[in-house]
Amino acid sequence: MNNTDNSKDTSNIFKKFGGKITDKSISSLETLVGEVIGKKTSGLARNETPYFSPGITSILFLSKRGISRAPLAREVMRGMLHQSDHFGSIRPSARGISEAYDLCSFDKRMVHRASLQGFELSGHSRRANASELSAANLIIPLDSESKQYSKSRTFYIRGKVLPISEFLNADDLTYIPDPFDIDDATEVSDRYDSIIELVKKGCSEILESLPSLIHS
Repeated sequence: MNNTDNSKDTSNIFKKFGGKITDKSISSLETLVGEVIGKKTSGLARNETPYFSPGITSILFLSKRGISRAPLAREVMRGMLHQSDHFGSIRPSARGISEAYDLCSFDKRMVHRASLQGFELSGHSRRANASELSAANLIIPLDSESKQYSKSRTFYIRGKVLPISEFLNADDLTYIPDPFDIDDATEVSDRYDSIIELVKKGCSEILESLPSLIHS
């Protein structure tokens, strides 16, 4: 696919919206992008498509804002992979689903509490896009919002979507709690530490399940 083809496809997309993109048209636009991806990659061998890295399995963690839970899960998973036989063959990444938080700095309280346990979080939130969803071999929604987000975009999701609840014990919460939910009964530091512990539990189970997830 050359640059001329890209320009034509982009032009056609914007013509459908009269040159204007509004909040109401975001979902339709993403669908059209997915259609373009499908057209350009149809008929290609798996290792020729631009959205796959041969030999590398990608795990994408999703959360509503992408400024605390998802980047934490990425770093926890990265640390565990570094100590495992999967090091070098699996790439974890993190994205948010809210446009309002795109490029926002990570939650400073999460950055601080995570650093006390040896997890270094640095950077900014990025909103997931169609090509990233298409490229992921495994998508892990960490909250109900990102689970619904994934369900509404199955058109261009090629990999598996398994909510974090699949990897938490029955007595744990269904999702990773939102640190911004007000809970006057719990100290802020305790709230963040409990989130970190849940993410560590979930990532440990993901790591244990990787052989069956990758090859099934």
